[in-house]
Parts: sequence; structure tokens; C-alpha cells
Amino acid sequence: MVAYTVALVGFSQAESSTFESFLRLAARRPPGYRVQDEVMDAQILVVNADNAQALHLVRYADLPGKVLLVGNTDGGTGWPLQRKPVRLVSVLTALDGIVGVTSAAAPAKKRSGNSGFQAAEPYQASQLQGLDASMRRASSRRGADTEFPPTRPMLREARPAPAAGRTGVMRMTDFGGLDDLPSPPAPAARSTRSPRSRLSPDKGAAAPMAELPRGDMLLVAESLVEGRILLKRFKKYNLSVDWSREAPQALVMLKAHHYRLVVIDRLKGEPDAYQICRSAKQAKGPKGAPVVIMFAPTAGSMDRMKAGLAGSDAYMSRSISEAELYKVLAQHRLVSLDGFAPTNVGF
Repeated sequence: MVAYTVALVGFSQAESSTFESFLRLAARRPPGYRVQDEVMDAQILVVNADNAQALHLVRYADLPGKVLLVGNTDGGTGWPLQRKPVRLVSVLTALDGIVGVTSAAAPAKKRSGNSGFQAAEPYQASQLQGLDASMRRASSRRGADTEFPPTRPMLREARPAPAAGRTGVMRMTDFGGLDDLPSPPAPAARSTRSPRSRLSPDKGAAAPMAELPRGDMLLVAESLVEGRILLKRFKKYNLSVDWSREAPQALVMLKAHHYRLVVIDRLKGEPDAYQICRSAKQAKGPKGAPVVIMFAPTAGSMDRMKAGLAGSDAYMSRSISEAELYKVLAQHRLVSLDGFAPTNVGF
């Protein structure tokens, strides 16, 4: 069975997993679609049209694959568009249309004249009246071989509507939809101290603790081993490092302090590394947004593109050499390029 390769561009990790799972289940019917990370040789590109960076990259990149947009607008590209909310079956039909596969509709079979079913007659009010009369006649006849009393036909009688409750009168069942009223605040304890003692500062009271100084760099790494390796590598460049092993804690630290550099290792769960990167780029300090460097076991092209869409300044493998790392830090002015003393040239 033919399987077309599909690359997902500009979607979150949860959205990409949903698309991949659906296409894997739909592979039982021809044609099949297989999701891959490589974008350059993919036959079909499914692009998040609401992600402006993803749409811009695909629009001006020389990619051989055909494009299907998912979002609210096609951005003037003229490419096929599936609007949100996304219906996965409609996306599958659109993919079939892109590759030129159309489902042949089964021709409707002409019914023969001697069919066992016939068209129903239109309803007539006289039929219901005749049915009521037959029920009354049947109820008046009581057979000798039955022990049940004759059935009385149900007759509708016009009764007056119940009187509406008076305005302002509440029944016992009307309290079910009421919200609980907030309880009044507890009365403040009456102070027995004199006014003079209340105005004077308490010498025994502890002074508020000063906020701890934060470092220049935030390291977000769940793995204890990999985190220690990255911590040791970046401390060589005289960078004071704050280390967070939990992604939610890292978001709080980004909002509370402006860092010059944010280094993100591979994360599991939510929020993921790309969400941390986007939050770091949105938390702009006095000198602008921090530099974000993302690390991964292997830096593939698809992961590199996702990191670029999230706003990462560099996406590197953990096995990067010290010279390459120094070059990236120097490019963003995080280390000094004047590592050597000036040479005195005499004439």
C-alpha cells in the first residue's frame, strides 16, 4: 500500500501527537500517511496557518512538498485551508484531494417495482378518530377467558392552570438555585495596647528578609546528571547560574527576574521546552529579551525548525565542542572576545 510522507510544521507537541496518532490509525485504508520529522523531503507539509513564523518559513522556502494549511486564514498564499476547529476526518479528506485520490461514491441502486416495502400513506386525522372508536368498542367487550378488568380509555380533560405564586413569595424548593452568600468578615480582635505603643515600632519584630540576588543565567534541566554537566560547562565563563529542575518553577522565575541567558535542556510533560522558550522571549527586561539556547541529545532538522519557531537563538546537541559553544556565546556578547592581551608592535 502506498504511504505518503507528511511533515507537521508549527504545531505544539500535543497537536502534533494528535495528528500523528490519527494518521497512524487511518493508515488501514488506502492511501496511508506516515508522519516524519524531516521537512526537506516530505511529500506533504501540514502547516499551522495561525503561526506566522511557520507560514513565513514554508512560504519562502524552496520545498518540494505540497502544502495543506490548518487555521483561520491562508495568509494570501492560496494553499488549501482547513479552518479551525479542526475536524480530523476533513483533514484526511483534504489530504486525499491533494494527492489526487478521490473516493468513488457507490451508485444508488434503483428499486424494483415489486419491492416488499411500499411508501407510507400521508397522515389523516380521521385515522386517529377511528382508532379511538375501535379502542372504546374493544374495551367494552370482556372475554370470559380473561381475569383482567376492562381497560378504560384515557380521556383528556381540560383543567385550569395552577395559580401562579405571588410576587415575593418563595417556596421551599426555590432555594436550590441560590448561591451561597459570602460570610461576613470576623470582627477584629480588640487591642489592649495603648495608642502610643501601637504607633511606636516593635523592636523585637523581625525585619523583612531581603530578596536573594539572582544570577545571570537560568538553567532549566530535569535530569540531575545532564544538568550538572551543563552547569559545569557554563560556569567556566564566569556566569552565575540559577538552576530549576521543574518547568512550572522556571516560568515563575522568568517572571520574577530578568536573565541574560536561558539554557533549556530536554523536558518531559507540560509545559515543554518550546513553551519555556516562548515564555522567556516574552519576558523582556531592560536590555531586551534574554538569549535562549536549547540542548537536545540529537539536533534534527525538524526539532531545529520547531526551536526556531519558538524563538530559540541556538539549538545545539549535547555533544557540541567547547569551541563551538564559546563561539555561540561570543556571538551574543555573553563572553568577552578579548581573551588575549594586546600585542605591542614596535617600529
